Amino acid sequence: MFMLFDLILASPIGAFIFSRFQDALYAVIVASDCDECGSNDLGMLLFGGMLAAIVVGIGASILLRRLKDKSPAAEFVSIHAADTNKPK
Repeated sequence: MFMLFDLILASPIGAFIFSRFQDALYAVIVASDCDECGSNDLGMLLFGGMLAAIVVGIGASILLRRLKDKSPAAEFVSIHAADTNKPK
């Protein structure tokens, strides 16, 4: 799993996505600069974000599963050729 993550980050697209994520994270930190905010507020924000991510993930998986169930099943395709000249 770590090797896959390393390969994704080493690719140009992965590096681009990581840099955009890092820029967005810096923007959030700058935008939420608050002198009255304590570490407890940050913990609540992280906990809320984790819960939101779990809810979105469960919702997406349920939606994809329902769409998969509604689509017609593909016909069975054999990898063996049908031999029409069978000796009797």
